[in-house]
Amino acid sequence: MTAALRRRRVRAVAIAATGAASLLLAACHGGDASGLPLRVEISHRVGTQPLQLGETEYTLDDGDALRIDRLRYYLSNFRLRRHDRSWSAAARSDSDARGYVLVDEAQPASRSFEVAGFAPGEYEGVEFLIGVDAARNSAGAQTGALDPALGMFWTWNSGYIFLKLEGRSPQATTPGQRVSWHVGGSPNARTVYLPLPRPLRLAPDIVSTVHLHADVAAALLAGEPLRVAGHEALMDPAGGAAIADRYATAFRVDHVHHEPRR
Repeated sequence: MTAALRRRRVRAVAIAATGAASLLLAACHGGDASGLPLRVEISHRVGTQPLQLGETEYTLDDGDALRIDRLRYYLSNFRLRRHDRSWSAAARSDSDARGYVLVDEAQPASRSFEVAGFAPGEYEGVEFLIGVDAARNSAGAQTGALDPALGMFWTWNSGYIFLKLEGRSPQATTPGQRVSWHVGGSPNARTVYLPLPRPLRLAPDIVSTVHLHADVAAALLAGEPLRVAGHEALMDPAGGAAIADRYATAFRVDHVHHEPRR
């Protein structure tokens, strides 16, 4: 084989490899799909009490009372921050709903899940998006956790409902004293960063878990309390902004733990 022919073959292999890499990058965003998983567990509370759907009427510090019948929301775009302030991101894909999680208080299994794609190492904080990022929110109906059949898609607005909280309150003036808060629209997605109480280690031989507490009362009472009267039905992006601005205050890290992977 001549030197010129060898050079042409090497160049052809390089072009093919570059093309394959480009296709892979186009399909996956964030971390490596074969990276390490992080386990996330979530407990919902109303103040100091566990959330019990439809069973308990909670009296908030502002005097309003609220019985919660439904709580559902999307989490996505998970990232972990290292001590040097660099980041490792979870894997996401344009071809499926990888990296997008629908948490539903009525489905206990949805409150414990794994997010994959992180690099091994030690981390000091976790970040995530409450909602669906603008690119996927404007991409129309999708599959998996983003399937419209799950009841979290606005067909009239061609976008996802990021958070759905429904219940009843004696302060509501609606029929049946119903309260319906549906938050969506790309401007209402909120990024939450939470420092960890101790370092989180990711390694192939351990299962690493971050346990979150989400407090509905903390969100409603943040800043100027959101009173039920006059806000019984927030069902569009403009109305939902009043809830979205309170997202970050609901979450905190309760604890981090590690155990051997079996």
